[in-house]
Amino acid sequence: MIRFLSLPMIVTSGISLIFGIFFMLLYFRLSSRYQESVRYCLIFALLALVSSVFLGAFSVLVNSGDNLDYLDISNRITIISSMFTILLGLHFYITFFDYQGPTFLKWCYGINTLFSLVCLAPNRYFLAKEFFATSRYYTGLVFGSLFQLWGVWILILSAYSILILFRVYTRQRRDHEIQSTAPVRLLLGATFVWLITGVSDDLTGIQIIDLPPLTWVGSFLVTCCIAWILVLHIDNLYEDRRLLSNRLMYDQLTEAFSRSYFEVRLAEAIKTMQRKDLPGLYVCMFDVDDFKSVNDCYGHTNGDRVLKGIADIVKGLIRPSDCAARLGGDEFALLLAGVREDRLAVMIVDRIRDSILKTRFGASPQEFSTSCSFGLVRAGSEHLHLEDLPDLLLTYADHALYASKRQGKNAVNVSSLPVAGS
Repeated sequence: MIRFLSLPMIVTSGISLIFGIFFMLLYFRLSSRYQESVRYCLIFALLALVSSVFLGAFSVLVNSGDNLDYLDISNRITIISSMFTILLGLHFYITFFDYQGPTFLKWCYGINTLFSLVCLAPNRYFLAKEFFATSRYYTGLVFGSLFQLWGVWILILSAYSILILFRVYTRQRRDHEIQSTAPVRLLLGATFVWLITGVSDDLTGIQIIDLPPLTWVGSFLVTCCIAWILVLHIDNLYEDRRLLSNRLMYDQLTEAFSRSYFEVRLAEAIKTMQRKDLPGLYVCMFDVDDFKSVNDCYGHTNGDRVLKGIADIVKGLIRPSDCAARLGGDEFALLLAGVREDRLAVMIVDRIRDSILKTRFGASPQEFSTSCSFGLVRAGSEHLHLEDLPDLLLTYADHALYASKRQGKNAVNVSSLPVAGS
């Protein structure tokens, strides 16, 4: 019959196993597909899996009763897995917080391996295969002097983990990274609980006190805290990636699309035409007439307001399927997808031109108006054979724009791409 005392260990063992599998899959996903440097995810996944073994073995130990074989196997697995759980926690702290101090991790793994080898075979120096009344809650094995040395080693690893976290916390406070100290403080508290529960089980094991097993509580608490911190960290990581993507996708001043994103949208539209899902498209380039004089007469702040105002006007007058981008300076571009005739494209652009002309910019008493010149060019299926079609469209649209300038500005001019045989 399963003892009630072991039920929380069984449940927490299953939860730790789920954590381990989830973060192992997450590690392989992020590292292989997205080339993210997330080695700390792998270390935590191993920590959670070993912790699951530790909690499961401890629950078997508590339920062993008078079955010496079960007690012998579960006791040794508990000792080995608890030792590596603490070490993997230490390894995680060092990796996640980029701790640069002396770590001695290789030596720690070596010492753990030596203790594990000694623990595997029954012997009087570490654990003999004999009953030992650890407490009234559960039974252990007769231990020797090496087991006591192992207990000291476990305390050293736990204390070193706390020392590293404390140094990381001090470093962050010194560098005024106040928001970054919250995870460290959380882990400091959880690791300190782990240390206290470990000392309690050690003292129970040598019959100085008589308490139920508690180490599993501290171990599971640390595992849950790390899992929560990793979830928040990965969320912040991808929020940073999203913000970076937005900075690359949008022009920061006008909030129109950027030149690089416009080029992506143009290439996608041409591919859609090649699949015959799009009958044609228009590219329009335009800029502000005499923009230098706007800056000279009304100041660069008003010049920026003009650019932002023009972008807002354009975005309000085009369809959701179209794309408006700032190419740089006072130069903008439009991608009108699916427009079939010059007449319709000119109508759309002329509506934008007229709206800009009627808008008053600046603040009273320095209100002023300005105008823009536009150049349009169309691409249809008959142009798909042309090399570097995206560049050609931008070049011909630019030529049409300067033709508008020569015609007296505040105008729309349409250019034509060459076709086969022309």
